[in-house]
Amino acid sequence: MKSMVIRTLIQMVDDRELVLPAMQRPFVWQEERILRLMDSLMRLFPLGSLLVWDTEEAQRYRPFTKDVFTGDKAIINFPTADGQRRLKYVLDGQQRLTSMYIALRGSLDHRRAYLDVLSGSSDHKDPGDMYYDFRFLAGTEVTQLNAEVDEHGQVKHRFILFEDLASIDPTRALNYAFTLASELSLDEARRTRLMDTVNRAAAVVRSEKPLQVIVIDEYGQTHTPIEEILEVFVRVNSGGLVLQKSDLLMSLLDLSWNDVQPALLKVAHEASALSPVPIDRDMVLKSTLLLIGEDSRFDRLVSDRDRVRDIAPRLEGALELLGPAWNRLAVLLRDRCRIYSPRFFRRATNTLLPFVVHLARNPEPNQAENKRLVTGLYIALMGGVFSGAEARMGSFTRRHCHGQGPFPLEALARETAYHRPITTLEQLLNAHVDLALNIAHGGITVDGNPDALERDHIFPKARLRDAGVSEEQINHYANFHFLRGKDNRNKTDKPPHKWFAEPGGDAPAYTEQDMAERLLSWDLVQEGMFPTLIEERSSRIREAALRLFDLPAAEFDALFGGA
Repeated sequence: MKSMVIRTLIQMVDDRELVLPAMQRPFVWQEERILRLMDSLMRLFPLGSLLVWDTEEAQRYRPFTKDVFTGDKAIINFPTADGQRRLKYVLDGQQRLTSMYIALRGSLDHRRAYLDVLSGSSDHKDPGDMYYDFRFLAGTEVTQLNAEVDEHGQVKHRFILFEDLASIDPTRALNYAFTLASELSLDEARRTRLMDTVNRAAAVVRSEKPLQVIVIDEYGQTHTPIEEILEVFVRVNSGGLVLQKSDLLMSLLDLSWNDVQPALLKVAHEASALSPVPIDRDMVLKSTLLLIGEDSRFDRLVSDRDRVRDIAPRLEGALELLGPAWNRLAVLLRDRCRIYSPRFFRRATNTLLPFVVHLARNPEPNQAENKRLVTGLYIALMGGVFSGAEARMGSFTRRHCHGQGPFPLEALARETAYHRPITTLEQLLNAHVDLALNIAHGGITVDGNPDALERDHIFPKARLRDAGVSEEQINHYANFHFLRGKDNRNKTDKPPHKWFAEPGGDAPAYTEQDMAERLLSWDLVQEGMFPTLIEERSSRIREAALRLFDLPAAEFDALFGGA
């Protein structure tokens, strides 16, 4: 382990001497975390260590990102080192180093990192608070903040670009601070505060104390095999958790097909642009493995390196089929299932894999087949048969989704009935209330932000409990609807016939059309009508579901009959 000053590390990043291996995931820290790191830096807290691999081996890499945009497109191109120059690959510490690179050289959503040089006092603050006021700001915001004055006419802030502060020669920092304090006409206490903050900002990036660097194979004195480097990466980043085994598998595959990651990311990015739920690299990789008949569980594959080498050459052809299949599935989810939000997936995105493999084998579904796929998607998502059961999902896909012909809807229904207490449409709707309501609404699109909606009881549960109604009836899917959060807070336990007439706040009374969109009517929300609401509204939601599936009730329930 050795110490390196932050300025030196940042310069190495600028010169692309210090880079990220292709297996590293994208930068994920949010703004608040970046600002807290910079506060820690200014307070001289230890920032941990970087683990770096120093090598001449030709490895795929990507440079650090200094200009970060929320919702950035996926990185799909990775240069390859030519083996003529030693590069240093950051195996651990990417998030911290990228954060400092953004603050010292780059931007976040077109805003630069500024420090209020009048901040830094610990007075009246908990140690867990931020002492130094770092902010990402645009030019106009800086001007406005720096123009603010307190009740005595004294300036409240002086935000200065942190990169400029860090570039000041420490021998001149005090002169710079003294001049600035005089310009601002500061009193003695605030002058002292400004001088300390400016001095720290200039000195801290030149200090060897905050960050330690551990280098593997420095100067070529040793040579660690790539397989061991990959295992080091997984262990330092995750403690060997299965979640990160995809990174190790990706790197093992990259040894045989060095375009594997860009190819997977390209498919994921194109599908995500069409899909209501993000499609990530790992989902595409799993679908590729399933299409060639392999196990999709990464932890099983990485333990057999010879098997991984055999798999790699088969992936390219599989991806050619899966790219269009993922796009078709994304369009099907939006246009035919009318699902517009990730909230309806309950993080059960593995549920999509049997369907995309089927579409890869059957690339031109007709109208009847699309209806079977819609029905199957709702059964799988609502029934949760593959949620947290990747082995079951993989087995089902390999047994039923590789052939030509109709989607195996009957087999899916039987699998659902075998593992879940679901044999009827009524039970299926009660198993996933959010999706039942999505059907009732014909696809939730309120404000274009379904994720922000809250699920609410139509007849308040407190009143129903007081009346002795069973929990099963209180929480029946027919007694729910979606509301905006602010509307839900105004509702409390007001009876529905009063609340729909006077929602509170600035919201107008619900119209007949508003009620109809929820498959409700004014007579169903009157006092004493709760049993009738459950009976009639559940019937209306079932009818809406059967229209969506284009199946008679008896035929739908018969799907489960062979269980």
